[in-house]
Amino acid sequence: MNVTIRAAQPADAVACGQISYAAFKAFRERHGFPAHFPTVEAAIGRAEFCINHLSSYGVVAECEGQVIGSNFLDERDPIRGLGPITVDPHLQAKGVGRQLMEAVLKRAQGSTGVRLVADSFSMSSVSLYASLGFEIKEPLLLMSGRPASKPSREIEVRPLENDDVGDCAVLCGRVHGCERTNELRDAVINLSPLVAFREGKVAGYVLTFTTWPSNHAVADGEEAIQSSLLAAAILNSGPLSFLLPVRQANLYRWCLSEGFRAVLPMTLMALGKYQDPDGFYMSSILY
Repeated sequence: MNVTIRAAQPADAVACGQISYAAFKAFRERHGFPAHFPTVEAAIGRAEFCINHLSSYGVVAECEGQVIGSNFLDERDPIRGLGPITVDPHLQAKGVGRQLMEAVLKRAQGSTGVRLVADSFSMSSVSLYASLGFEIKEPLLLMSGRPASKPSREIEVRPLENDDVGDCAVLCGRVHGCERTNELRDAVINLSPLVAFREGKVAGYVLTFTTWPSNHAVADGEEAIQSSLLAAAILNSGPLSFLLPVRQANLYRWCLSEGFRAVLPMTLMALGKYQDPDGFYMSSILY
């Protein structure tokens, strides 16, 4: 099979989205887990965002003039976020995924580090990433549901504004050793982020609890994340969802006691710089 890897173009968005939707749906349904994208339109929208964002780099695999796969690199902040990477379900296990990974990692050379989140049960994917230098850092569970409790008055939670971005970036740097300032700025425009205060100081923030792939959260204590979840439930009538690092055992037990349930196992993997978190956090689909 003669495969060409080239830069993704806006005209590729529909094909990339359709392949992403089909690839995730087929694989996860085969293992009894929910699809990554609720609709093909959502997958196309994600592809459009990745292709059109000025700080995103994308490649497609092409065979006989047809797009058969894609991969993306989020370059908004010092740590690069990789994915989604998908290949046409009928053309998998033929080396296309490795070619897409190698192209994006070549682009990432010289960066502080690269991270991704993979389905834990996808042995072929986890093995591919490990062979390319990635190391498993954190077991994650996608949690879904609505909490039973009401927010505590000890933590104030309100919508995150532009003026809060600097303090939130400092907190992220303290917890993770790296900041995600540009992602925070994007969230103020495109999402509904929340910030938690303890005695007037930023104690945590969350980008969104309604669109888990776009979320990440950072806090100096688990009560700040708990309060943010409880506040989000008041602001949103539907189910909440988030990727929880389950080594945060007390927070995991609290989520279970509140009515959240685990629906999908995933794994955070890193290449390059990585600092064990000094605080509490939730991951996005990137890291």
